[in-house]
Amino acid sequence: MDSRDKQSRKVEEKTEEAKRVEVYVERGEAPQDDYDLELMKEAAAVYARYLKDKGLEPGAATFIEPEQLNVNLKTTEVEYKEPEVEEPEAQAGGDLRSEKDVEEHPERIIKEQPNKEKKVKAEKKRKKEKSVKNTKEKIKRKKPKKERNEKLQKEGILVEKILSAPIDMHDKLQVKLDGVISRFARDFITETHNIISIYKNSKKVIGRGVLVMGLICAFILVLFDNYTVYEYAYNGKVLGYVDSQEDVTDILDITGEKLSEARENEKEVKFEANENITFNLVDGREKSTDDSDTAVNKLIYMTDIETEAFGIYDGGNLVTIVESKVAAEKLLGQAMNILSTPDTGMELLEAEFSNSLDIQPINVLLFSVQSNNKAKKQMTKGGEAEFYHIVEEGESLDSLETTFGVNAANIYDGENKEAVSFVEQGDKVCIRKDIKPVSIKMVESGKMREKIEYETIKKKSKEYYKGDTHVEQKGIDGIQIFEGTLTKVGGEITDRKTDNIEIIREKQDKIILIGTAKRPKTAPTGTFAMPVKSYVLSSYFGPRWGRMHTGIDMANSMGTPIYASDGGTVIRAEDYGGYGLCIDIDHENGRVTRYGHCSALLVNAGDKVYQGQNIALMGNTGRSFGSHLHFEIILNGSPVDPLPLLGL
Repeated sequence: MDSRDKQSRKVEEKTEEAKRVEVYVERGEAPQDDYDLELMKEAAAVYARYLKDKGLEPGAATFIEPEQLNVNLKTTEVEYKEPEVEEPEAQAGGDLRSEKDVEEHPERIIKEQPNKEKKVKAEKKRKKEKSVKNTKEKIKRKKPKKERNEKLQKEGILVEKILSAPIDMHDKLQVKLDGVISRFARDFITETHNIISIYKNSKKVIGRGVLVMGLICAFILVLFDNYTVYEYAYNGKVLGYVDSQEDVTDILDITGEKLSEARENEKEVKFEANENITFNLVDGREKSTDDSDTAVNKLIYMTDIETEAFGIYDGGNLVTIVESKVAAEKLLGQAMNILSTPDTGMELLEAEFSNSLDIQPINVLLFSVQSNNKAKKQMTKGGEAEFYHIVEEGESLDSLETTFGVNAANIYDGENKEAVSFVEQGDKVCIRKDIKPVSIKMVESGKMREKIEYETIKKKSKEYYKGDTHVEQKGIDGIQIFEGTLTKVGGEITDRKTDNIEIIREKQDKIILIGTAKRPKTAPTGTFAMPVKSYVLSSYFGPRWGRMHTGIDMANSMGTPIYASDGGTVIRAEDYGGYGLCIDIDHENGRVTRYGHCSALLVNAGDKVYQGQNIALMGNTGRSFGSHLHFEIILNGSPVDPLPLLGL
């Protein structure tokens, strides 16, 4: 056992000697006369390659095999070589075997090791001698020793500074970083210890504080929840209060659908949370809250729903308002097709709007948006319209006049009762507007049937009393066939180029006689004249259809003049039950005449009339089955047969 232990110890000592030797490079200036600049550069290059191959940083501790780096500055010989790759069992310093080989043949290792060392030493000696020989040869070729040493001294200092600068910087940064980390760790540990100590000594106080804070927060939350509600509004108009926003937001879609269905073909209604529907958290005391059903009803039956629509402007003048830009563009096409239809037999050559038509966004209340049919009528025929609007920030009477194309006198309050003298944000106003149809300029050419309008000619006549007129000749339009080209603006012919005219029927002018004779006195004459000049006796005085017919019926066309049968005073001129529009004339001495079923009354109660004066026009009002005059003569309150008194 003792012999084996001694052998093992010797093997370990030999093996330890063969291990890598740690090489430390100390800073300091070597004797300047022993160094060469070229050799310094070569040494630096060798050292840099070594660090790169090993993946090391400058200044790191390095372990180099003795045979890897041979440096002898005095002999100016520098050499670096990579270690040879040996078999797995071969290591630096000798042929080291596995642990098993060492245990089984320790004597073989001891015997082989000195031989290996001798070979290495011999190889080193040979290389050293060769290096010395080469150095002496190089020195012979160098400048005198004194000059060379001065140059080497300067260049060596510079090289050393360059090579040592990164290492110095690294060391300084490392020292500072280590100091910062150490101080941080020390302070952190100290503070942690203090906090733990404080917590151990005060955990009861902290616990009580947390409990009290929790109770206070819970109380505030309960109080906040019980005494606050959400105020909901449409475009700034407050509608009511709810406990939760979801009471309103959950019913917005279905509410919009119901309101749209109720408006049929008009603009679709959309409610958007946080856009036109807004919420505000307010004090809930003394405020009753709405449930979802109540909120639905308030939204559906709300009338002041404002929306963005699109107005169509003809030369800057608002014509109509529709729901969207697409609807407006479609409406322009429809209006063009209607207004640019050529006459029968004519061909349309060209058509365009007389003025520039623009489509602009405009805000109005929802029910002011026109349906397509109504807007089409306004575009092509004009008419009257009322638009309602909520005054926005920055708007004034002047801006409203421009936007809606009206005068200030046409802007009324929200109830449409009185014209307003000023407006402010949030006011509801009504704009009354007379709409003119859009104008189309069109050119058409061809052959068409054309009407020649008759003219009205007035003549004086002594046969009629002053103030009375009589149509002597009815007017009849003529007819002609026109062939050529017409230019129309707004339906009116502004230019015509005639190729040919063929008269089908000559026109007949209307002739009206104007009375110039002196009007007779209105005093009764005591006799009765015919109330109409031409008629058909359609019913007589006496029993009829199971009741008494108290007069005679004299039929003629609607509008036939009716004359006073005698002079007297008008005592009735009004709608009188089954008689319709009726006139009664008092002729004194208990005599009264009655004229029923008139279409128009030309005198009023209290007027004095003379015999033969035109007092009414024949019609079909009241209980009547055709245009006729019901004529009665009443003597002392009782109707009598008029025919004998008229001389018939």
